Formats: sequence, structure tokens, C-alpha cells
Amino acid sequence: MALDLTTISPEARAVFIKDGERWSSEDTLEQANQTLNAYKTHGPKLAASGFAPDDAAELSDARDLLIQAGVGREVKRTNKMLDTAAHATAMRDGQGVRLRARSVLAGAKRVLLVAGHTEAVQRIEVLLERESAAAEDAEGLAKQLDALCAVLKEPAVAEAAQKRGGAQAALDLEVKATALRVAAKAKAEPKGTPVETETLDLIDGLIVSLARTAREAAEAAARELGEPAIATAFELSALYKRRGKKKADEPNGGGPQGS
Repeated sequence: MALDLTTISPEARAVFIKDGERWSSEDTLEQANQTLNAYKTHGPKLAASGFAPDDAAELSDARDLLIQAGVGREVKRTNKMLDTAAHATAMRDGQGVRLRARSVLAGAKRVLLVAGHTEAVQRIEVLLERESAAAEDAEGLAKQLDALCAVLKEPAVAEAAQKRGGAQAALDLEVKATALRVAAKAKAEPKGTPVETETLDLIDGLIVSLARTAREAAEAAARELGEPAIATAFELSALYKRRGKKKADEPNGGGPQGS
């Protein structure tokens, strides 16, 4: 029976879509093909470890649906990847300038303390303590950069930080905060119609879930049968190739299954 996406429960659908947003459709398609090819050789050995023929059929159907949904979407999927990469770069750069600005303020605080500018010292201390951890979202991080920049521009602080990188830090904070907001907006904008984008994410998430389940079953079968080649054949290398195949990056378990 062909896979019908409309029969997937709302709860599972939400999980698959959220997970699918993290992956490019090219990578999930490659992973589906890789897992299905491995199943042709080792499939019968996986059934007793949690990956049944029905699961393989579901993966095959999801792969076919992805191919159908991907017609004419090459540019849109590429843009999705580029926007995700730009967002990651903006977050990394923003975190870097945040740390530098905090260091500059710490140096300026010592100078201000010696000079008796207790109010400025207190404002710096409050800010550094209140935002000791970097925000995990782009807008939150941008607001942290705004706050650091505002304090660095206060006359007394600016003077104390003048020879300690204060002016450049303030400028970089403004630039990186803007970059964060631009990247966040681009990443949030749909690349096709909402229905098309959600469908791709749903299929991507379903494929990732099934591939993970197959991988976990393959590892169990490989250990029990003493055949490490089984686990090797089901590696998630198509999904994790850009970050390197690190064991810690491969979540265990397949998540909810749509059927």
C-alpha cells in the first residue's frame, strides 16, 4: 500500500516537519537511496532488530514522494540551504563579537573603577551578569549585541575603552546585529508556497526518521551476528557528511513512524 501522508497523526507530522527543516532534500534523498541499497543486501537480518519490510517499503515510498515533490524545486531547495548557512554564519560571527565586546567592557570597567566612575562600573556589571549566556536565537543575540553597543557608546565607557578596542567593537556590534536580523528574516521566509515547503519538510523528516531506525537496527544486528559490515552499510553518511561522520552527531532512535 502506497504511503499516504494524510494518514500521519498531527503529533508525528509536527515532529517530522520540525526535523525535516534541518536537512536539505538532496541529502535526505541520497540517504534514502543509500539505506534502501543497503537493505537489498542485509534487509532480512534487520527484521528481528526493529526494522521490518513494511518500514523499508515506507522509506521507498517516501523517497519516491520526495522525487515527485522536488520537480522544479531545485533552486528553492538550494536557496533554503544557502539561507541556513548564512544564518549559521551570522550566529557564529555574532557570538564572536559578543565575546570580544564583553572582554572590552571588562577592561574598561577596571579603568572606570580606578577613576571612580562607580555608576558606569555598575551598569557594566549588571549587563555582563544579566546576559552572561549567549542567546540561542538570532533576534535574541542581536538584542544582546545592541545592549553591549549601547553601553560601549556611553561617554565615560567609550573614553575608558578607547585604547582597548572599544570603537571597533561598537561598530562591529552594529554590523553583526544587522546581519543577524537579515539572516533570520531570510531563513524565515518560505521558499515555495507554505504547503509545498511543509510537504518537503515532512518527507525529509520521515526519511530521516526511517533511516535512523534502520541504522539502529543495523547496529544491533551487526553486534548480535558478528557482522560489522551490516552497520557500515547503514551509516548515515549522506546526512552527516558536511559535519563529518561523528558518532555523537547521530541521534539514536527513529522517532514516530507514519503509516
